[in-house]
Amino acid sequence: MILKLAIATSLVLSTQAFAQNSIDTIIEKYNIAHCKSELSALAKDIIGEKKHRLLVSNQTSKGDFESLLVSGVLEYKDRQSHIVFSMSHSGGHCDVAYKESFAVKNPCIVVREEVFKKWLFKGKLNDQTHVFSHKRDDKFIGYMTSTKDGSYCLVSRQKTAS
Repeated sequence: MILKLAIATSLVLSTQAFAQNSIDTIIEKYNIAHCKSELSALAKDIIGEKKHRLLVSNQTSKGDFESLLVSGVLEYKDRQSHIVFSMSHSGGHCDVAYKESFAVKNPCIVVREEVFKKWLFKGKLNDQTHVFSHKRDDKFIGYMTSTKDGSYCLVSRQKTAS
């Protein structure tokens, strides 16, 4: 009976630990004092249930100033992407953001219809790079850059939550 209870308890605890994404673990491990809820909410929105791996690239804490830079990889069904989460706190103000980049083996004109179909065109940075913003969230920006031969498209998305 005690063995069954111990097994049941460990299953419940492992399920609860599995429900957290890596950002929550990093927040706890590095004793992040500020912007915890903003960073956790953004990561939960971006990562969701996807398989991922995160690594702390930089962390600073001096008085009222605190910053955190976390990089990693996020797995989708058809690709992987590089992601970076950043957080800074100073003077009582939080800045939290994420950036994600991935390559697609299609011309950007095809990617435009698949990834950014409902996004608003903002402009061009040069002949190969186009900028878009999400139509319901102007803090969510997307970039598409075509390779020289046009066979691949580099896609980047960024969002600020501050």
